[in-house]
Amino acid sequence: MAAVGAWIIGALKAGGVAAAALKIGASVAINYALAKLTAPKGPRPQDVQNEVKSSNAQRYRHLGRVRTGGTVCFWDWTHVNGNRRLFKLLAVAEGGMQDVIRFYLNGEPVDVDSSGYVTTAPWNKGNVRLVWRKGIQGDQWDGGAYQVLRDAFPNNWTTDHRMRGVGTILAMFDAVDGNDIGELYSGGEPKVTALIEGAVPVWTVTGDNYPWSRNPVVHLADLLGHPVYGPMRAGDLDAASFNAARPDCNAEVPTAGGTRLRYQSGLSHALAEPVKDTAQKLLDAMGGRAWITNDGKLAVEAGVWSAPEITIEERHVVEMDYGAGTERIARITTLVPTYVAPEIHWQETNADPVEDSAAIALWGEGQPKGVDLLAVQHHGQAAHLCRQQLARMNPHRSMSLTLRAFGLRLIGERRVAVNIPRLGLIGTPFWIDSLGYDGTNVTVSLIEADPGSFSQTAAQEGQPPTPPIEIDRGSDILETSITSVEVITDDGAPYIRVKGAITGATGYRLLGQYRRTSGGTWTDMIAEATSGGGFSFRTVPLADLQEYDVRVFFGRYQNSSGGRELIIQSVPTEVIGIDVVANNTPPDDPVVFSESGSAGGNLNVTFQPDLGANYRRTGLYRAEAGGSFGQAVLIKWSYDTSSDVTMSASIPAAGAKFWLQSENPSRVKSNPVVIGNYPA
Repeated sequence: MAAVGAWIIGALKAGGVAAAALKIGASVAINYALAKLTAPKGPRPQDVQNEVKSSNAQRYRHLGRVRTGGTVCFWDWTHVNGNRRLFKLLAVAEGGMQDVIRFYLNGEPVDVDSSGYVTTAPWNKGNVRLVWRKGIQGDQWDGGAYQVLRDAFPNNWTTDHRMRGVGTILAMFDAVDGNDIGELYSGGEPKVTALIEGAVPVWTVTGDNYPWSRNPVVHLADLLGHPVYGPMRAGDLDAASFNAARPDCNAEVPTAGGTRLRYQSGLSHALAEPVKDTAQKLLDAMGGRAWITNDGKLAVEAGVWSAPEITIEERHVVEMDYGAGTERIARITTLVPTYVAPEIHWQETNADPVEDSAAIALWGEGQPKGVDLLAVQHHGQAAHLCRQQLARMNPHRSMSLTLRAFGLRLIGERRVAVNIPRLGLIGTPFWIDSLGYDGTNVTVSLIEADPGSFSQTAAQEGQPPTPPIEIDRGSDILETSITSVEVITDDGAPYIRVKGAITGATGYRLLGQYRRTSGGTWTDMIAEATSGGGFSFRTVPLADLQEYDVRVFFGRYQNSSGGRELIIQSVPTEVIGIDVVANNTPPDDPVVFSESGSAGGNLNVTFQPDLGANYRRTGLYRAEAGGSFGQAVLIKWSYDTSSDVTMSASIPAAGAKFWLQSENPSRVKSNPVVIGNYPA
């Protein structure tokens, strides 16, 4: 009990809760969070979103969803399979981390495949790989146990380098050709950060783990009573109040686009910083209040209104000092909250100013003040908390009452109703701001409560939080289907365009390839912009009158001892034997001007060919007398492009039948034209 009391009193002194007065031990309700504008100490988001190179760097523990960098604990180059490769190991999360949701290189989000290879340009040129270990007991507890690192540095990184209980990220960068150095590594290797799900919070009220929880009450219970990192024993926490506050935070509230959970939190804290500062941030995130109960336990409540259980009647009052609101010389009527915005890659930013319109109407507009809510990750939640705070800072009425023994009933209460009808107070709710007992009378300071400040409209809330895009975990369905194959002939030399649909996931790269059907080498196609989630690839210009195969699949390239190696990650979808014909327009039929001949003699025919762009040559065909064109064979070609062309051929003694047929440059033929039938 003594430890709890000392902690909360120290927190009050450091936190600057000016309106709260602790006059009888530690049994009175206090406003721990929202009656102050002085920000608690501790790291800001930009402080942890860096790589630190120091032998005595801070150790950070993360609760909820945060973006963070880490401490560089290994950095060196070596040769692997003939490639020069940099290995960089970051100690990210003391106490472990449950998940890596998104990687960032130099502050920009990147996609990775199931093996950790970055697929986002330009980093996909450098064979960049990002892998991680949880550092959670029973689940990758040894954060430094990377076999790939041990293999690369057998004398420098061994099984003794465990990093037990630390979540880590291992980044690997291959050297690139000179043409790509400026684009990939102009400032050295890129800085690595990640959006992570932090340690598994311990609900110390019962000792159970609450994985994936973003509830600030759960985070507070873990912070205070964790068996390894917490400064208090689990028995020092008031179980009833913690159990009541947890569902209050998880309640759904309406937004302009659905709902969100009322209070969520995510924060990073250095193990060397005072616990009170981190606890302050969590209480701020839930509009919370903390107090010491009559039996010496730490109790909390979330910012949810509940009606007072005790009412002060006029007969209970010995003396009264009654006034309108507070007596601040410079009233604060506008707050500008700073919170962490997922929409801008989990950086801190300012939400829209929140105004107390009633206070402005009474006293005029004051100077806006900023308030840090750095464990908050939604603008609607930040605005909600500021409205509560403004209601506490600008109460409609305040009063100081001297009570007799009845006042002792207020010990441990946070709010009370006042019923003095002649003053217009009919069951009016007030906050208990301070309480003192001199052995005879109880003196209590009250400020009027505004129950409406604990709710806001869906329009005031704005849109619900945007879920982050998670990186691939290797269990995704990867499928491709080709819906159309087209030979394009009206855009210069012919090429093939392939379109289709995919079932894939962030972090995978879709590839298209082509080859000659006769057994050529598969070559990458060119990706084209699409809309609607499908794909489109095209080949380079192709040879006329050839057959080609195409295929589409998910895959990636990696450098190996044998050179650039293709890793195929899904079953390719193929189309085989595509005929490429550059010009499908046939020439006009040849026009016969004259013909003569007889069996055993010579044929002479004069005709006019198509003289346009679709003409290349005309063939003379012969079959037995009375036969069909299907039986005819080619006798000769004429490439003459004159307006009058003459061709001749011998006629067998048994007789024959002759035809003319023209072709374009792609061998598309005209209709056959009969010259004549010459029987024996």
